[in-house]
Amino acid sequence: MTSRGSTKLMADDLSDLHVDKTLKAVDEAIVLGANFEPRFYLGASKIGHQCDRHLWYEFRHTAKNSIDAQGLRNIADGNLGEDVMADRLKAVEAIELRTIDKDTGHQYAVIALGGHFRGHLDGALRGLHAAPKATHIWEHKQVNEKKFRDLDRKKEKLGEKNALEAWDETYFAQAQVYMGLMKGCNRHYMTVASPGGRQITSVRTNLQKDAFNIYMDKARHIVEAAEPPGRISSKGDFYICRWCQFNKHCHSTQTAEVNCRTCAHSTPTIEKGDVQGTWVCEFHDKKLSKTTQRKGCKKHLYIPDLIPWGQVKEMDQANNTITYRTNKGTEFVNAEENAWDQKPKHFASKDLQHIDDTNIDNDELFFEEVAKFKARIVENKKAKRPTDPEPFDDSIPF
Repeated sequence: MTSRGSTKLMADDLSDLHVDKTLKAVDEAIVLGANFEPRFYLGASKIGHQCDRHLWYEFRHTAKNSIDAQGLRNIADGNLGEDVMADRLKAVEAIELRTIDKDTGHQYAVIALGGHFRGHLDGALRGLHAAPKATHIWEHKQVNEKKFRDLDRKKEKLGEKNALEAWDETYFAQAQVYMGLMKGCNRHYMTVASPGGRQITSVRTNLQKDAFNIYMDKARHIVEAAEPPGRISSKGDFYICRWCQFNKHCHSTQTAEVNCRTCAHSTPTIEKGDVQGTWVCEFHDKKLSKTTQRKGCKKHLYIPDLIPWGQVKEMDQANNTITYRTNKGTEFVNAEENAWDQKPKHFASKDLQHIDDTNIDNDELFFEEVAKFKARIVENKKAKRPTDPEPFDDSIPF
């Protein structure tokens, strides 16, 4: 007779059979090898995203980029599929496809709003059988089989020129922005493949000036907004919000990362002719390099909405502080230096990013005792991995 303990052991052993530890290690290696460098501009490829707040969080570097292994595999499949499809199109004698801008030697790019809004085209082509003399912007997408089949259904039901808008707003918005910003090119040709490129279809789209203007206005609004736009839903489990990387920043108590873009003193400027995407620190009256933007400095004060668990009570410009109150009424101050033995307690942003109202409301004695040792960093349960770079520079980089 088998004992209950050995039965449980056998069940655990059987569950392990469903996990290929080698493939699990492969996924871990994929994530560790990924380059999660932040994008320093608002991407035209995402301007059709349903949530403006999500785009603003991304533009303001609210959190580090994070993509799981499945997402990275999808991206890799898309990149490989694009190269394969480009070769297949170039093999057609009548088609002229260019994926590199001969004037710059780089990918075709569109730039707007002082360099804060950008996009990179897969290419431009001529010689399509349906319109042989017209130049088309070319984009390639790899999608799952269900989505692939849905595009052909939309084409059959609505007609080819109306299908993209109904099929995927993000792709449609990208197409409209590319056409609108590429002078003299008002046609778009998208090839679409199933994973691995085994099945291929396509869809042509024309420029719609009204749609283009709507997406450009949206981009300007996001770039210029000093605080996050409204939520798409008040519920964190809403289907769009549920898997959003900013769910906890928007619907819970996750404080934003420390960098110049999350600081109340920094502002993106939109100047005619500027293609750099310039940011200015109003405290220091200086332009901010990309390196500086990533570090921040000791003068950093959070944009108030990026401390979602506190309500602003008072702003003191002269002393460079913002006083907050938690829902339970505990007051605290975002300041240049920690002062945990004061009332209310003062927190530098570099430490405030690691705590929330649970700490503020319940750990008073802890902070008072630690203050005696002049501790600098509180990481609590939200500690960084030891391999992460220090996200804050105590020096003033000017």
